[in-house]
Amino acid sequence: MVIEEARFVFLAGCVGGILAEVLHWWNLRTKREFPSYARSPGYWAITAAMVLAGGIVCWFYFGDRVDGPVALHIGISTPILLQKLLTSLPEQAGTRELIEKPRASLKSFFKW
Repeated sequence: MVIEEARFVFLAGCVGGILAEVLHWWNLRTKREFPSYARSPGYWAITAAMVLAGGIVCWFYFGDRVDGPVALHIGISTPILLQKLLTSLPEQAGTRELIEKPRASLKSFFKW
């Protein structure tokens, strides 16, 4: 199925971004506690930004014509790639983490 028209290419990428978020929540089902960050407006802003990033990258790559499955693939992979990039940043050296309870952070949000 070929998608023609830039707004539909963007929307297909966004649907892929939504699927990546569904995968995130699927992975959270095994956690003992409900994540505290899920109640914050910042979390939902980041989630919306990741969904939009999937659409924007798809649109940048393909413009106004793309195969549907490829658009979904780009939309799914964009948030996952960003997640992997952010979680691979080196940790801060020191013993602070041993003393204090880890705070919810952007990096902890991306660790599934």
